[in-house]
Amino acid sequence: MDRWTEIELFVQVAETGSMSRAAEALNLSNASASRHLAALEERLGVRLVERNTRRLYLTETGQEFFQRAKGILGDLRDAESTVNAAALNPTGVLRVTSSLSFAMHHIAPLLREFTDRYPNVTVHVESANRYLDIIDNNIDVAIRTREYEPDSNITIRRLGETRRILAA
Repeated sequence: MDRWTEIELFVQVAETGSMSRAAEALNLSNASASRHLAALEERLGVRLVERNTRRLYLTETGQEFFQRAKGILGDLRDAESTVNAAALNPTGVLRVTSSLSFAMHHIAPLLREFTDRYPNVTVHVESANRYLDIIDNNIDVAIRTREYEPDSNITIRRLGETRRILAA
């Protein structure tokens, strides 16, 4: 059985004082909840909850385990929230390289909107009419206007095609 589900169930049982309310909170059947609690107690080798027909209560060991488990689950939820917030609100530096003309005509007009949308991201555009080594220069996005010899660690996507005209 899933260790986290067992612990979540136990904490719910301790907080609600009811197996059926704990099962309902975790979308489990009563039978499944009982199996999870029994599996937790068997794995730990101790009785955490005393049950009778009228009520259920934590043993002394159950009280101690509840305090620790509740803290751990709280820390886990905080960690998940932090990661989810970071995914929704990117932060850091985005390093982009392209040719000078591409940067002027295509990247520069988009920078204001991008920085308004992602205020915690700093964009560094390295525009030059030479190719920078992506790895050595710590580049996140390189926009090339010709074929590039792929490195096994680099993901390449064709964004579009362009036609060149030689004029004098």
